[in-house]
Amino acid sequence: MLKGLLWCLALLVIQLGLLRYVDLRVAAMPRLDDSPKAVPDSPSSLGREGELDA
Repeated sequence: MLKGLLWCLALLVIQLGLLRYVDLRVAAMPRLDDSPKAVPDSPSSLGREGELDA
């Protein structure tokens, strides 16, 4: 029983270490903008999106 408890503790420590590593990697990523800024000269802002001009 003690051996199983030590295995669970070891797995918990490994999982927490991996979670900490992933957390640091995600925190180092550049943030995405919530809303893209509209560019006045872009053709998509002039007409309806997804429509082809004939």
